[in-house]
Amino acid sequence: MKNITTLVLLLALGHSAMAQKNYKRVHNNMLDEAKALLSSEDFESAAKIYKRLIPLDSSFSEVFHEMGLCLVGIPGRKGEAAPYFEQAVLNGNTEAHYHLAMARHREARFDESIELFRRYKQLSQREQKDQEVDRRIAMCISAKELTANPIEATIRNMGAGINSNGHDYCPLVTGDGNTMYFTSRRKGTTGDLKDGSGMYLEDIYTVRKEEGIWGSAMNMRSPLNTRVHDATVGLDPSGSSMIIYRTSPNLVSGGLYETRLHAGNWQEPVLMTERINSKYHEPSASIAPGDQEIYFTSDRPGGYGGRDLYRIRRLPNGEWSLPLNLGPNVNTPFDEDAPFMHSDGVTLYFSSNGHNTMGGFDVFSTVLTDADMNVWSKPTNIGAPVNTVNDDIYFCLSHDGTQGWFSSERDGGLGLQDIYQVDFPGSQLDYVVVRGVVTDGLDEPVKARLIVSQGIDDELVGVYNSNERSGRFLLVLAPGERYNMRVEAQGFVAFETGIRARMINGSREMQLDVQLTPTEQLSQHE
Repeated sequence: MKNITTLVLLLALGHSAMAQKNYKRVHNNMLDEAKALLSSEDFESAAKIYKRLIPLDSSFSEVFHEMGLCLVGIPGRKGEAAPYFEQAVLNGNTEAHYHLAMARHREARFDESIELFRRYKQLSQREQKDQEVDRRIAMCISAKELTANPIEATIRNMGAGINSNGHDYCPLVTGDGNTMYFTSRRKGTTGDLKDGSGMYLEDIYTVRKEEGIWGSAMNMRSPLNTRVHDATVGLDPSGSSMIIYRTSPNLVSGGLYETRLHAGNWQEPVLMTERINSKYHEPSASIAPGDQEIYFTSDRPGGYGGRDLYRIRRLPNGEWSLPLNLGPNVNTPFDEDAPFMHSDGVTLYFSSNGHNTMGGFDVFSTVLTDADMNVWSKPTNIGAPVNTVNDDIYFCLSHDGTQGWFSSERDGGLGLQDIYQVDFPGSQLDYVVVRGVVTDGLDEPVKARLIVSQGIDDELVGVYNSNERSGRFLLVLAPGERYNMRVEAQGFVAFETGIRARMINGSREMQLDVQLTPTEQLSQHE
């Protein structure tokens, strides 16, 4: 709401004592009060006052515009804002052009939205810079293209057994697909406590699937839920370790905690390492298979902008490494959030309001192509209808890649954010992982460079590196394709081989170990 607050403050500073038609002193006082409430983001109270002022003067564009801003800020009422912005535009309000364009985008009226954004760019003394307006236009273009070319998928709301009339989000599903944990802000959370906005505090809920049918959600209670915000964050593929987010008593600051399942019961959550938790905000995380890596979100300094994605590794001595930013291929000047590392250990799903988003947060996927060098493939928007012009976030994918779960606020929902299930006609994991070890004649690990090419022209596919300490390497290749691989290391004879990337007995993993011959050993034989 930063842009709304800034705009209202500017309007308040520029508000003159010039009389409006039918306005008396009491109405001017009401307007001042409404502006103050709007700038403090008390949208509902401000809207009640603006609603009383609107009938007094249909030409007072400022009141119509600010009424629209109130509705945008009230959960579940964004769709009511457009008529107020329309009236403000008709009466010449500059910023209303921008907000009406945003409303048209939410209504999937993309051509109208683009035209309004372009008209807004021609106006003087506007608040939004060209760069931001152009970004909004790009979102409209992406949304138009992705909506016109949807992926094949079936999406369904998970129903009243799981969703409520409040916010329900961040589903975490065990590897067997039979247990889900999620966050809810419904009536019945611990103590029925509410925050300053009047919304119930977050609690963690769970639901089980029996004979293919999901049951009814149950509150997890203590020790996972307390009298502050407690929210699901990440679950390891085995379902035995969970990361939660818990606020401090002031409901403002907070941190990530880990809890483990023992004898069927979740244990008291323990604050995670300071390598993850900082004085900044770390709201999301994901546990990679093997429990040796954690991916998390942070807005700490030194990133690429907004929230970025990081990872840490468990060192041989059991301590955690320093955080490693996933780099500019994944992170943007905007926000990346909700990482989910798939059980294959190389496919990362996350949400972003940067990249080629349709609007708000969209779900993207990227593949780790070189773990040691921190190289990631270009993120791919997983497309409509999973992604919409609203926030689509907290995506997780089943082990076989045919089913996913995520949170979204869209037409036909039961409340605000709801949890949805998506069924794909085939697996979303369209690759083969080649794992191996490079060693010498004594089975000692070798740091080597692996050059992968394809075709008779040896077109370069990628350059990879084996780990200096373990000799391990990982290649991510397209299934059914043939590749050439050349392995080079100082002091060793180059090794060349062909690879046909293929699934074996349904597995997407292949093992390919390489043993290099020292050059001195070769010369002795000669």
